[in-house]
Amino acid sequence: MKASPTSFDLGRVLSGWWWLLDRDGFRIMRFAAFWVLTTFALCSLDHMLGLNQGLGFFSTTMLLDPFFIGVLYLVALNDHGGGPMQVMGEASRRYPALLILTILANIGIIAGFVMLILPGIALAILWAVALPVMLTENKGPTDALRSSFDYVRPHFWPVLGAYMIYLVGLVVLIIFQIMVGLSSDDGAPGPLLAFESLTDVITSLIGIYLTAAIYRELAYTGRHDVDVFN
Repeated sequence: MKASPTSFDLGRVLSGWWWLLDRDGFRIMRFAAFWVLTTFALCSLDHMLGLNQGLGFFSTTMLLDPFFIGVLYLVALNDHGGGPMQVMGEASRRYPALLILTILANIGIIAGFVMLILPGIALAILWAVALPVMLTENKGPTDALRSSFDYVRPHFWPVLGAYMIYLVGLVVLIIFQIMVGLSSDDGAPGPLLAFESLTDVITSLIGIYLTAAIYRELAYTGRHDVDVFN
């Protein structure tokens, strides 16, 4: 990957975000539906076990999410097709690295939030493209975090701005989730868990594609072509 462009074009990122979602919308529906179903099953298990789903390290979904996140990144970052079995096989092969990177990033970001919040926000932005880096550049988890830091740092504020646009919609959805939760029957958690599983997957999917668009902008070298199956 060559050096990042001197100018980070937020408009191109937002346009690319929409273009990628439009391009892959039909392909990712089956993965998203499977992710929703398995998330609902594991959230139900977490509920029965009394695990705190608010902390990823204490829920069974923490083991599931890196796989599906990897699947969606592989689709978003590949411009040359690739069938469902190929994508899922590649995500399975890279699952240990995906899990390790997720754990390392979460530990660092949580530690940053404990240290007066702002360091956690900064690390979340600086490490935002670590997964695309690892998948496309065949780097290990720690090297991917380091490279993401180097790529994002010169463009920190516009990258933060892109995520702020996403965050506005996310906050609205979270408020809606809370309202639905408050109005739900405590004795029947199933519908609420199904709703939360659906909204969590949708917001994750949209965020993944925003990150893919940001990575493409940071990697921009006069072409829009990334192949993760080399």
